[in-house]
Formats: sequence, C-alpha cells, structure tokens
Amino acid sequence: MLKNLLEQVIDQKGNSSPKTFSYITKRKECQNFISLTKGKKPLFLLVIGSTETALIPGLSAAGKNIEQLKLTPALDADFLVLKKEEFKNNIPISPSGIPSPAIISKAMTEMLELDVNIVDVGAFVKPFVKHISLNMGQAKCISTGAALGPIKTDFLFQKGEKLGSSLVDYPYVIVGECVPGGTTTALSVLCALGLNAFDLVSSSFPEGNHFWKNQIVKDALLENAKAFPQIKKNPLKACEFFGDPMQPFLAGFIKGAEKANIPVMLAGGSQMLAVYYLAKLLMGRDPNDTVVCTTSWVTNDKNARTKKLAEMINAPLISSLVNFKSSKYEGLLAYENGHIKEGVGAGALMIAAELYKDSTQEEILSNIEKIYSTLNFPVENSKEDLN
Repeated sequence: MLKNLLEQVIDQKGNSSPKTFSYITKRKECQNFISLTKGKKPLFLLVIGSTETALIPGLSAAGKNIEQLKLTPALDADFLVLKKEEFKNNIPISPSGIPSPAIISKAMTEMLELDVNIVDVGAFVKPFVKHISLNMGQAKCISTGAALGPIKTDFLFQKGEKLGSSLVDYPYVIVGECVPGGTTTALSVLCALGLNAFDLVSSSFPEGNHFWKNQIVKDALLENAKAFPQIKKNPLKACEFFGDPMQPFLAGFIKGAEKANIPVMLAGGSQMLAVYYLAKLLMGRDPNDTVVCTTSWVTNDKNARTKKLAEMINAPLISSLVNFKSSKYEGLLAYENGHIKEGVGAGALMIAAELYKDSTQEEILSNIEKIYSTLNFPVENSKEDLN
C-alpha cells in the first residue's frame, strides 16, 4: 500500500500526480481512465434499491433501526436533489448516530454543478423527487434462494443496457448506489459466482460484521445449492437467486455504455466490485473504460481486504485520499474511526472534484462541512413523511 501511494507522488516521467486519489490496482488502466475523463464534466446517476436481507438485525448500519433503514434510499435521493428549504425530512443516520454519506455526495454534486438522475430499481419507498422508476419491488432475502426471480432480473438487465447506451451526451458517467444490506448481497453473488470472498467485503459498521454476514451467506448458498448449475451456465442468475436489484441493472448498464463508448466510473467499494465482476463474466472479458472508485475509508479498512478482492477479479480500483481528520464535526470525524465509509457515490464524486475542477482536499472538506453545518437530527422520519 505504501509503495502504491508513493507512486502517486511522482510518476515515471517525474510529474506530480493528483493530490486527492490513488491507484490501488491495475495502474495502467486507471491512468488511461483518468486521461479520458480529466477536465470533463460527468453525469451522476444514483441507483437506489432495497433487499429484505437488510432487515436481518445487525446486518446493516444504513439506518438508525430496521424501520428507518427502509426509508434510507428514498431519503438519500431526496436529500441529494432537493434544496435545503424543500427537504422536509431528516437524512438517514446509523445506529451510532453517524449521518449518511449523502452529505458528501450533495456537497460534491453542488460544487461541480452536476446533472443528477435518480433511478429506482426496487426500493421499499419511492423518493419524492423526480426519478426514473423501474420499481418492481424490493428483492427478497437471499435465504429464500429467490431474491429477484428470472423476470425481474432480465427486465432490470435489459433496462440498464438501454439506459447505458443512451447517455451519449455525456463524456462519462459516475454511477453511485444506495442499497442497504448491499455488501451482504455483494458477498453472496461473488460466492455464488465461484469466488471465496468471505472476510473480504467491507461493512458500514466500524468493526465489520464478517461472522454474521458470512453465516447468513453460507446458509443461503448451502440451502439453495441446486441453483449453482444454472449460475455456472448464466452468471446473471447469481442475482436472480442471491442478489439485489441494483446488480443486474448496473451489469446491463456497463454493457450498454461500452457499446456507446461511454466511460463508466462505478462509485462504491465491495458492491461495485461485485457488479464489475458480474459484468465481466457476462461480457466474457474486462469491460472497457470502466473503473471502480471508492473512499480511503474502504481501502484502508482493517476489517476488510478490498485490494485483494479487486485483484481477485482483476478490476481497476481507484481510491480517494480525502480524509476528515481535521474536521470540526464529530459526525464527519467518525468516518476516520470506520463508521459508514462509503455510499451514494461519495468516493468517486470526491475524485471527480479533482478531475473536473482541480479541487484540493481542503476545498473538498470545506464544501462538505458547509452542507453538514446546515443539518440537524432532532426527530425520526416516518413513511408517511415521504408520501
């Protein structure tokens, strides 16, 4: 890791490298992607969805409690798009009281003046803001071995491919996600596709929750082992049996974007690495001009092994180097202690700030703190508040 970071300071030509991100794996491919996108203004696409897997107690910190967790994707989407005076609810917080990474994403999308599109592929609650609705309902728990079913899986893949091929007016697209419980469905899909990914995926909990997460996935896979011959013939069926709605949609999106020669920045950690691997298997090769971008809180997570996972699937991984060590807000400092780590495209959007506007870490943190300073968390939201 130290060598990787040092290489960012001075490249082989002796040039100063970017101050706010680091190449973690596949340096050449990462450099090529940066060359393609430097100085260009991307579209930001946020894909929201839900899985009943997240309702298992102790599995996700993407909400103060189980009922609040159901609201998280819709709340993150609304907060991201609405102006302060229009957003009447409170942003999601973790059981420890740490606010959503949507704060980071909103600060970056406003600073860069990005177009933001929301796609609901299957959330418990629909967002208030204008969005593309493909909502055929949330995924069932992976323990059922029928998380999405064949019709929903194929529909989402096809719609993703269609959307990916249509965004030709943008030089590249950043795709973020909000799927509570998504690192567990990422683990289940990776394992269903034949990888031993246990203990490698990250978590929104500071200490990680591998024992619990691993057990849930192992039980689901063992109880539904009859699915494996079908998955071997068609990798997309891993989502059908053990995934969430974001995964087939984005696998299709990558395929469609490549057809239209649109570079794609997959904004996230473990969840986007699973999507990358799925797309790779479906296409029979590494997707062109597609990278995974995340935060340093993910790549430095001592309770996960993100770099190893990226190397296993041969994915180009870039990490933001932005940190909150100097922040005056406890809710942001908590990220340095392993809380939350990533989500709603946070890491990639901070990288985009360097690419598009040459923003420094100090400027990025300042804009995030400006958003944070406008917030308070006095009461919980209810489903009625959103409708």
